[in-house]
Amino acid sequence: MATDIAELAFAGWQAEEERTRQANIVLVRDYYDGDQHVQLTQRQKEYLGFVKGGRFALNYCATVVNAVWERLIVAALASKDKAFSEAAWAWWQRNRMDEKQDGVHRGAVRDGEYFVIVDLDEEMQPRFTPHPRYTDPLSGGSGFGCKAHYPNDMTSLPMQFASKRWTETVTLESGKRETRQRMTVYYPNQIRKYVQKARSGESGWDKYQDEGDTSWPLPHVDATGKPLGIQVIHFRNPDEKSEIWDALPPQDGINKTSLDLLAAADAAGFPIYIAQGFSATTDGKLPESDGGNYLELTPGCWIEIPKDGKAGRMEAADLTPLVNALDGWITKLAQVTDTPANRFQITRQVAAEGTLKQQEAVLLSKVRVRQVRFGNSWEDVLYMARRLANTAGAGLNEDAMLEVEWVPAATRDEKEHIETLGLKREKLNVPLETLWAEAGYSQEEIDAMLATEEYQARLNMQRQAAAMFGQERPGENEDA
Repeated sequence: MATDIAELAFAGWQAEEERTRQANIVLVRDYYDGDQHVQLTQRQKEYLGFVKGGRFALNYCATVVNAVWERLIVAALASKDKAFSEAAWAWWQRNRMDEKQDGVHRGAVRDGEYFVIVDLDEEMQPRFTPHPRYTDPLSGGSGFGCKAHYPNDMTSLPMQFASKRWTETVTLESGKRETRQRMTVYYPNQIRKYVQKARSGESGWDKYQDEGDTSWPLPHVDATGKPLGIQVIHFRNPDEKSEIWDALPPQDGINKTSLDLLAAADAAGFPIYIAQGFSATTDGKLPESDGGNYLELTPGCWIEIPKDGKAGRMEAADLTPLVNALDGWITKLAQVTDTPANRFQITRQVAAEGTLKQQEAVLLSKVRVRQVRFGNSWEDVLYMARRLANTAGAGLNEDAMLEVEWVPAATRDEKEHIETLGLKREKLNVPLETLWAEAGYSQEEIDAMLATEEYQARLNMQRQAAAMFGQERPGENEDA
């Protein structure tokens, strides 16, 4: 009995942890979108456009996420097995992953985790479909997405299975439309499909088969009966933690201070004129509720003051302390998230290149960590694609390894880079073709430059000179 109690307690703890996890993901998604918890006065709602359904947030959370994911760009897929590397790149292009990868990287950095499901399309070609982390509607979530399941929630161990849940609307044979919850569970050797029970008074899931399914569960094995593996690939930010989790408190401070600044500017950010012993109105009567009869002061105007009346002026308040406090909160947010301060443009001064490199050092370290983690996940995506393609007769070597290559994350000074390439040419006699590649030219562009008459003429002159002086003839890949 003690074991049963312990198991129930552990299951309850897991359920509570999952509810908390989903609520936190919904929270960081809202903050990234600028949908933040900001309390406004009625006056602030009026001049900030809330009467038209607007919202207010001085949102820096998006900047924290974007600073990381925008530098995560897959440049190439390299393998010593030419057939595999060519197939992998063809699958990558076929799935338009130059665009889709951005959504995966941004989602993983923002939410802490993201997913890509690998399957075969109607033409039996690998298909890559990004999915967010599942969040329940009861937690404010979308009710759509995936979840990875590990032994005792330990992500350092191999994944046991993955699940996907979503809502669909179908037309029944009776013609009635029905909205229902669906779930698919992916194991290494099988796929199980479920539909939420619709019978009154019952909860849970019924087994389900789509049209064309030959069995339940569906086998997920190769021709020899070997499991193909879980086709849901998990992309994990370090500790499955959102990049903006530590930014939430300073973001709240930024919003609060900015509202204080607006309130102070609205109430005392301009001179206030004081009339004693008379009403400063166009008709001499008390001010109307809408202020329509207030006396307007214009350059060169005359104001008649009664014999016993007096006029004065209260100077505007100094808003500098509030502006400094706001900048202080922004600086703290940059510090706790290791985001370069220049991304927030706190001052009007433009930092020198050396200073920018120092500011970006920690950010580059963060990016490189994610290049390793996300790179491993992309490799898993392509390994799964190869296994599935081989079930359709692709015949690819499943022992061949693959490595993801990334576009350099560091901000590059083009002038300095070109000068460095020039020194390599002058001092080390590095072939021109190699320098062109380092400069960022594609192989097609390099081939076009190699084919020019000027380049070929220079190459022939070099060969002739080498022959005249008895030097070894330059190879085909040498250049003038």
